Amino acid sequence: MTVADTTAQKVIVSSLLSKFPELQIVGEEDESVEVDMQFKRDLNDSLTCLEFFMPQQKGVDAQEEPPVDLDLNEVIVYVDPLDGTREFVEGRLENVQCLIGLCYRGRPLIGAIGVPFSMGDGKYSTVEVVFGLVGRGVGKVHAEPDISLSNRSFEVCHLPDIHEFKEGEIIYLSSGDSSNEMLCAAIDSAEKVFGTAIQRQIVGACGNKILRVSFGETTISLQHDKTSLWDTAAPTAILTALGGMVTDNFGEPLIYNKKLLQNKLGVVASTIGAKRKHLELTNSMRGEKIILGALEKFGVCNEYDVLQCVDIARDLEGYPLTTSYLAEKLHIKNISSYYCKEENSVRGLMSSACRITLRPSNETVFFKRIDFARLDHARAKKKTAPHKLSRDVKSYRVETSFLGSRACDSLVSKTGLKIPKCYDAKLLLDESNSIDSKVSLLLEDFSPAKGWTQRWLLQNFDECKTTLSAFAKMHAFFWHRSPFYNDVEDVSELENAVWEQSSYVQPKLQNLDQCANVASGWKKNKLKFKAELGSFGFWEDLGERLQSISEVNGKHAHPFADDSLSASYQKFRTFTHGDPKQANLFFRANDSELEVGLIDFQWSGFGLAATDVAHHITAAIHADLLENGGEEILLRHYYGDLQKRLLEFGAYNSIKDFSKDFSYSEFVRQYETGILDMCRLVIVYAWSRFEPISDQSNYGRTMNKNSYNKNISNVIWLMIRCDEILKSRGI
Repeated sequence: MTVADTTAQKVIVSSLLSKFPELQIVGEEDESVEVDMQFKRDLNDSLTCLEFFMPQQKGVDAQEEPPVDLDLNEVIVYVDPLDGTREFVEGRLENVQCLIGLCYRGRPLIGAIGVPFSMGDGKYSTVEVVFGLVGRGVGKVHAEPDISLSNRSFEVCHLPDIHEFKEGEIIYLSSGDSSNEMLCAAIDSAEKVFGTAIQRQIVGACGNKILRVSFGETTISLQHDKTSLWDTAAPTAILTALGGMVTDNFGEPLIYNKKLLQNKLGVVASTIGAKRKHLELTNSMRGEKIILGALEKFGVCNEYDVLQCVDIARDLEGYPLTTSYLAEKLHIKNISSYYCKEENSVRGLMSSACRITLRPSNETVFFKRIDFARLDHARAKKKTAPHKLSRDVKSYRVETSFLGSRACDSLVSKTGLKIPKCYDAKLLLDESNSIDSKVSLLLEDFSPAKGWTQRWLLQNFDECKTTLSAFAKMHAFFWHRSPFYNDVEDVSELENAVWEQSSYVQPKLQNLDQCANVASGWKKNKLKFKAELGSFGFWEDLGERLQSISEVNGKHAHPFADDSLSASYQKFRTFTHGDPKQANLFFRANDSELEVGLIDFQWSGFGLAATDVAHHITAAIHADLLENGGEEILLRHYYGDLQKRLLEFGAYNSIKDFSKDFSYSEFVRQYETGILDMCRLVIVYAWSRFEPISDQSNYGRTMNKNSYNKNISNVIWLMIRCDEILKSRGI
C-alpha cells in the first residue's frame, strides 16, 4: 500500500458520499482510510459523460435495458483506488488504473476506469477515463494538455470486430507472472484445450488485463484466486457492456456482495465473439483436480478424474452448494462430500439441473437451478415475448407450490402415484422485471441406481398403458365430484397454488396472435416436410382450414381460461399435469409391476382430462403404436381406467352415472379438440426447432423435444389426424 492508494480512495469515497450519503461503498483500503464527510467536490462535470450512454450502441447485445431508478439499498460500489500497486512501485505505470464499479443486485452495472498514465502504445495516450453501462455501451474521456475538465472530449468507443474464433486461429491468452497453483493449472488447461493456437501475454494488474480484453488486444485473460471484487467490478461492467464475458474458472458469474470479497474461484475474461472459446476452457477446468480443489471447502469431492457440473450446483447467490445445506435439507448427518458428474446433468433452454451424489452413502438427490438472466432463451423472450417470460417465471411458483401442498401429499399417499419429494425450494421472483428472477429446487431423485429409466419416445404398449393409467388416477382423484373437494382448506390451497387453466399450450400463454398465423405458419414450415407430406391432399390448404377454427377450438380445449365457457365445462373439470411429454416420465420395473414416475409440474392446474391425454399422445408416443387402431386401443384403455378410479375414489357411485355425465363419445370429442389445438401450436411455433433424429442411441441432446419435433413418423401421423378430424367436422 502506498500514499497514492489511500489518498485516491479518500478523494473517491468522500466525493461519492457527499453526493450520495447512504451509498454502500467497499474500498480496498477501507481500514486505512478516514473518510472526510466534509469533503466537497462538484461532480457535475464528471457526471456529464453519462449523457453518452443514452443512445443504444450499435452492435451491443443488450441483454436488458439498464434500470432507470436504482434502489440504493441494492447498490454496492467497489473501489480500487490504485489497481496495480506492485506495478506502480516498480515503475510499470502503463499497467496502473483506478477502478470504480457499481453493482446492482449482485451484478456489475456501471464501470469507470481511470487511466492516469499512458499505456505506451499510443492507443491510450490521451485516454483519461473509460466508462461503461451494461445494456448501453462504452465511452472514453480524452484529456489534452492544458484543457479544463469542462472541455474534455468524449467519444463512444468503437466495438471490437464481432466474429467467432475459428479452429487454429490465434488465441491471445494473458495472465500475470504469478506462480499461483490454481493459475498455473488454468494455464495448463488452456494449453490442453487450444493447443498451439495460444500466444501467451504477460500483463500486470487485474483491471488492466480485463480492459485489454475489452478492446480486443487479448482474447482471454486468466487471473489467480487472490483478486478481489474491487479488482473486477468496474472492468467486468465495461467488458459486459461491450458483449464480452467474465466468469469464475467454472463458467459462473462472479458474486458481488459483502459476504466474500475475494474471487476465490478464479477469474476468466473473454473478448466479444469468444464466448464459445471461453466456455470450452471453463468446461475443461471443471474436470481438473487442482482447480476443483478450490471447492473442497464447500464439500465438493475432487478425488475422481471426472468432469463435474459444479456451475449448476450453486445456490441463488451463486455460491457452490455446501454439505451442511444438503445435510440440513435431507436430514442426513454424515455427508462428508459430494460430486455431480456432467454426464448426469441437464442443460435446457429454460433451466439447468444435475444429479448430486452424496458421500459416503452414495445416495443421490436432484438439484434444479434457474437464473433467468443467464439463459439465452429467456433473454430472447424478454425482447420478443415478455409475457411468455413472465409466464415462465410464474410456472416455477406453481411447481413448488403444488409439490409442497397437502393436495400433492394426499394424491401420493392415497393413489400410490410416484411424484418426487421437494426437500427445498428457493424462489427470488421479480414481478416487475422477470429476467431478474431465480429459482432452485432440491428434489427426490428418480435415479438409475434405484431402477428408474427414461425413454426417447414411448414405444411399448405396456408402458403407454401404465402411463395412461397413472394419469387416470390423478384425473380421477381431483375430478370435480371427488371427495377431495370436501376439505375446504386443501381445496383453497390447491386453487391458489396452480394455474386456473393448466398447460402452456393454451392460446393465452402463447404468442397473442398465434391463432391468426396458422395459415402462414403452415405455408412456411411445411416446406421442411415436402418429401413426406407433399403428396397428401391436405398439402395446399391444411393451414387455412385449421386457422378457421383455431381460436374457438383453443377456447374449448382450455375452457377454464375463458369465463364464458368455464361454467358449461365445470362437470369435466379436474387437475391435469399440463406437460405430459415423455421427458417428464420415468419407468421402473418393481416386483413384476411397472411403475411410472411423474415430474415437472410447472404447467399443472385445472383443465380437461381429454386435453391432457391429447397432449400426452401427440408429444410422447411413437407413431408406430398409434397407427392401425393403436390410438383407439389406448384411448379406450384410459377411459376404462378413468371409470374404475372414479368409482374407487368416490366421485361416482356407478359406471352408469359416470357414462351419463361423460360418455366415451364426449371424451373422444374433447380429445380430438385437444389434438387440433396441439396442431395449432406445432405448426406455428414448435416446428421452428424441428430436428430429426434417426439414431436413438444418441438422443440425449433432444431428450426434452416432443415427438413432433424430432420424429418424421409422428409428423406424418399428426398431420393426417389433423386432416381427418377437420373433415369429420365439415372443415
